Amino acid sequence: MAKIQTRARAVDMLGRQQIAGVQNALVELFKNAHDAYANRIAVDHFEDFGGEGEGFLIIRDDGFGMTHADFIDKWLVLGTESKAIASVPPFRPEGEESRPITGEKGIGRLAIALLGDQTLILTRAKRSDGIHDLVVGLVHWGLFEIPGLNLEDIEIPVEVVTGGELPDEQTLSSMRTKLRDCAISIRDRYPQSGVQLIIEQIESFQPDLSSVFGYLATTEEEHLNLLGDNTGTHFLIAPSNPVIKLELEHEEREDDYGFRKHLLGFSEAVFGKESAPRIKTSFRRWKLGDAQGEELLDPSTFFTRDELLNQSDHFLNGSVDEFGQFRGSLRVYDKEYEIVIPWGGANGRQTKCGPFTVNFGYVMGRPTETLMPPDVFWPLNDKLNHLGGIYIYRDGVRILPYGDYSFDWLDIEKRRNKGAGYYFFSFRRMFGAVLLTRERNSELQEKAGREGYQQNEAYRQIRDILINLLLYLAAEFFRKTGANTEAFEARQSEIKRRSAALERQQKQQTTKKRKFVAALDSFGEDVRSGLPTTEVANLMRVTQSRMDAAAKIVDQDKAATALIRAEQDAIGSLAELRKKYSKKRPSGVALGKDLQRDWDAYVIERLRLETEVFSPFEEQVARTLGAVAEQARVYVDQRKRLEERIRSLANERKKDLAEAVQQANATASDTRQTVFTITERARLALDETVRSIQADLNRTDLSGMAPERIDEMRRRWEEQLTEIEGRHRDALMAARDMLASLAENLRASDGEAPAQIVEAMEERMLALEEQADEDFEMVQLGLAVAIINHEFSASIKRVRGSIQELGQISRRSDGLRPLYESIRSNFEHLDGHLNLFTPLQRRLQRAAIRIDGRDIRNYCNELFSNRLERHKVEMEVTDQFLDSAIECYPSTLYPAVINVVDNALHWLNSIPAGRRIEFHADREAIYISNNGPPIEGFDHGRIFERGFSRKVGGRGLGLFISARALEAERMALRVVDPRPGYTVTFAIIRDIGGR
Repeated sequence: MAKIQTRARAVDMLGRQQIAGVQNALVELFKNAHDAYANRIAVDHFEDFGGEGEGFLIIRDDGFGMTHADFIDKWLVLGTESKAIASVPPFRPEGEESRPITGEKGIGRLAIALLGDQTLILTRAKRSDGIHDLVVGLVHWGLFEIPGLNLEDIEIPVEVVTGGELPDEQTLSSMRTKLRDCAISIRDRYPQSGVQLIIEQIESFQPDLSSVFGYLATTEEEHLNLLGDNTGTHFLIAPSNPVIKLELEHEEREDDYGFRKHLLGFSEAVFGKESAPRIKTSFRRWKLGDAQGEELLDPSTFFTRDELLNQSDHFLNGSVDEFGQFRGSLRVYDKEYEIVIPWGGANGRQTKCGPFTVNFGYVMGRPTETLMPPDVFWPLNDKLNHLGGIYIYRDGVRILPYGDYSFDWLDIEKRRNKGAGYYFFSFRRMFGAVLLTRERNSELQEKAGREGYQQNEAYRQIRDILINLLLYLAAEFFRKTGANTEAFEARQSEIKRRSAALERQQKQQTTKKRKFVAALDSFGEDVRSGLPTTEVANLMRVTQSRMDAAAKIVDQDKAATALIRAEQDAIGSLAELRKKYSKKRPSGVALGKDLQRDWDAYVIERLRLETEVFSPFEEQVARTLGAVAEQARVYVDQRKRLEERIRSLANERKKDLAEAVQQANATASDTRQTVFTITERARLALDETVRSIQADLNRTDLSGMAPERIDEMRRRWEEQLTEIEGRHRDALMAARDMLASLAENLRASDGEAPAQIVEAMEERMLALEEQADEDFEMVQLGLAVAIINHEFSASIKRVRGSIQELGQISRRSDGLRPLYESIRSNFEHLDGHLNLFTPLQRRLQRAAIRIDGRDIRNYCNELFSNRLERHKVEMEVTDQFLDSAIECYPSTLYPAVINVVDNALHWLNSIPAGRRIEFHADREAIYISNNGPPIEGFDHGRIFERGFSRKVGGRGLGLFISARALEAERMALRVVDPRPGYTVTFAIIRDIGGR
């Protein structure tokens, strides 16, 4: 009798060739870890590992593992019974909540063949009888690709390691030998099979397990390992599939989450009411030379429950019953609806797909259409671009490829391309999920390749139900002709109006600011070039010449008149110069910190021009007139001279005021015309609506129409009239209120208050924005210090231990001893500097402590000793300083001292010799002085501003951060009068209190 035989290639066909991609293979292993009640599964991919630059993949979980019998009778057996219907339920660790089983066909484990050529399996089991010994297996998947080879021709080395240890090199070498001998035997029988490469790979696969797991332990807070009583299953795969590296490089290049999007959100924690992830997943990418791997599956990368409920513009949540009818709630912006959506495909029969839950959030595509502020909209928008879509979860585990924006399984974009306004929804603007269970939705069957559900009747039903739901929502709530679109249309119109008004205002202010900046820049260039002084000097020469010419006129009256005219023309020309160099601050526009600083500098410089250039010119003209008249013996009537001066000035001011009045009247007239246009448009719109309704009524035959239909028409026409009247009335009332407020403010303040109010509000907003930017940078710096402290603490501890071990080894080798001494000496020097970070970490010392002058002196000596010696700087301390003490956080005081001393060392380099730094103290403050270049007077206030620095390449953050930190502790950092013998003195004031 004949028997069916199984070729070895069946394993390759059911595993590597069956799975859609490497991400699907990883998800299969995630599922196996989930079924083994693992709390964590971690994947580490090392690129360019080994001599050939091949990849190395490590996959670890902390599940209940496999016993020797499990490994032999289940893991190495194809098509084992589905875990979901097994006669004996799987082991459940004590205290763990029961988990639905995800495995079905007993072939998912073969997906590992897609991840790399050969695999070392390490697994330790926990069962009701206790912890089992470690089981080790070694598989080369290339053997299963050889044509003509039967499964029984391939032997899998399996060993058991006792004592809670990992397999040693002898055990691994024995397993390699057994697998190599199997491969050699196959080569001898099938010489054309290309087994030689497999033999070479087996021989070269020699992982140092203690080094591998020892290194991983240094990179994790909670290390996944199999030592002692730790359980789980680990896979070491080498060489890894080169497609993994290509996919990661493509994702990095395109910034599209092309690799990680299939792995994110594996365990449902967002879309269920009280869901929490059963298992945490991790994938770290290690490039050559990386000290820390890049985490690709950080939970914050995926959507959050808060984003779904509180940040989406629209939100649907509900359930579909066994007949396909939806019942739930819909939020359109901030208006809530309870809705029922019928589906006509049931025909009184229960659906094959079964009941399920569905919810999703929707975010409008433009910032001008959303309720979210920009700082919330843009991060969520970025997530949607990478991860937007409708996901499917079964029993809390994600089903691929649903949720991938490139797999539009509901044809949302296909319909949208036919009419965006008609069908409304865009797949990438949605984030939500269909929540299924194996119990209620058993007819939905996954494809063997794990690329979605089989397209049977159940799948077609669930797809039709969801498409019907989206069509209904678009028609009823988001389409212009919908029965419930008033909330969407009104809210969206309001958001657009506000956005447009804000945009107009910002555009107007930007234009004013741009012109103002150009005017200040022009003024600065003219002053720097000395143009005002040159123009006044030229004007003085012309005036002198005209007065000299007037003095030569024989007729005394004509001569006096010419002198007065020359003086008036000179004063008039001076007025033009004053006007030219006077810049008006734009009304109603906030300047911001930088522009305000420029304006303050202009005010100071303009005052200098007035006092040093313009006013002296007036006085000189008057003196010149008197001197010329006296020399030529010309009598000048002072009354006539004064009257002419007053008359000329009055005419000039009347002209300026008349121009301003004309502009104000023109603006008022334009405003009145605008208001008239708005009111007329409202009246015409209402009249047009009335005529349209009258025309519809005249065209309608009411004689045979049902009363219900007549009432429906009446309600629709009444709603049209009410809506058009309400919309225009609200706009007119808003315009009236705005004009009334403006008029009231104008009456109360002679026209100054409205612009000042707007300006004050704008300045407050700009100040808050600038403060937020500064605070954000401070947060980043604080986090950086915390990370550095954490990383240094862990790394230096390991290095210190390794150096101690090296010292013990060096005692047995005279040749190694000098090298050890050199390393130890340099490390101790480095370690001393790294210890200085300790006081900067406030979290290590939450309470203020007493810091005396000796502590500060010792701290600075340790930190700056090399620089002080290298730059030949003497650091002096007074007795008062040594005896002084201060109660504060070390993380507040020490950075301030460091910054002041560091700046002093920098600037002391600019003097040739005799460089000194002094520490002094009294009851009020600590003083740090140096004899370097003095600080210019106009820099005293700016030196503590963020971004200000006179250093080449300086960032201007040190003194700014120090001053801010001290202020938070009721202390202050100031520049004060230099102490005797010094040119610069900084004071750290102990307690500013109410000062």
